[in-house]
Amino acid sequence: MGKMRKLAISTMCLMMVSGGGLLYAAAGKTDLSFYVNNMLLKQSALSSDGGVYVPVEQLSENMQAIVSVDDSAGTVKIYKPNVNTVLLDESGKIFGKVRMDTSNTFSALVQVDDLKTDISDLKITITDPAGKTDVVDNQPITEKKDSFWFKSAAYNYKVTDKGNYMIQVYFKDAASKKWFIVSELQISTTS
Repeated sequence: MGKMRKLAISTMCLMMVSGGGLLYAAAGKTDLSFYVNNMLLKQSALSSDGGVYVPVEQLSENMQAIVSVDDSAGTVKIYKPNVNTVLLDESGKIFGKVRMDTSNTFSALVQVDDLKTDISDLKITITDPAGKTDVVDNQPITEKKDSFWFKSAAYNYKVTDKGNYMIQVYFKDAASKKWFIVSELQISTTS
């Protein structure tokens, strides 16, 4: 009975010491609401010892960057290429508004520079106001360059809903095989 009592007391002491250590470690940290472009994000930021720490996955998504995490090397790398996108109509003119209840044939012209990592594919999507997404183009990128131009194939799209349509450009990271949004633009409907 004495051994059981000693074991119980030892266990309680160990739990109090480890619990106290956890409370001490968490005492200097504060959760912060994390906003990007005035939108509250799912995960909070953390304030500790005068620094603010943000979830890198959310940061990459909202800042349109590529994130490479290598647990074995203990590194996180963020790549923010300069990616500009414009839409061209059938006659090659740039546009940003479309008429309701019309079919539009367009191409996306993507200009890339300052790309400091390898990508394997480029994908362009269009999302309607209701959230339905279609793939405009999806092509492998075979040349490894830090700057290039890409023109999508012509794509025919019927505009049926009033509101904003989102065009997004994605790069697939060659190492992780994950897709990252690197550019987006909105087109709106007119009557």
